[in-house]
Amino acid sequence: MSVSALGSALDSETSTLFNPAFCALLLHKACAGYEEKVSEPMPLTFAFIILPNALHKPTRDALPSTTASSMWGWQRANPVLLMDFANRVSTFRPVTASAITFGLRHSVLRGSLGSISAGAIRRRPRTLHPTEDWNACLKTAHFLGRWFGGTESDEATALARWGVRP
Repeated sequence: MSVSALGSALDSETSTLFNPAFCALLLHKACAGYEEKVSEPMPLTFAFIILPNALHKPTRDALPSTTASSMWGWQRANPVLLMDFANRVSTFRPVTASAITFGLRHSVLRGSLGSISAGAIRRRPRTLHPTEDWNACLKTAHFLGRWFGGTESDEATALARWGVRP
């Protein structure tokens, strides 16, 4: 399903969650979490794994409560969530690319060779009233960034364990 077909079939909250600005904010949170763990920018390829997880409610609900949990052990315990993961990554690729582009243009993200890092965030407008789902996505993105930062495995190994290739 293309992103345009996906967007036309979605309700307004879901369309908002796939908005490039919001997705850039999610990537900002993921980068900040990653940088907390390893004090370096997050590999760009992880962005393409983080968004399909952070925006997928069944995955958000199944994630452990602490980054001390093994990512690989969690994956073995949740094979049903990973069955269609490669398709989700593929479907979300344009959403992720748009979010990265938006984030770089608006300094929400900073780019370097093969990686991205958290940029500047302005104050949230007072008129914005985040939903529970919005907050859950932000919290999950930050968690995933920290979790990826704590795996100590290289990009290729991490991608292979998620069942995707660059």
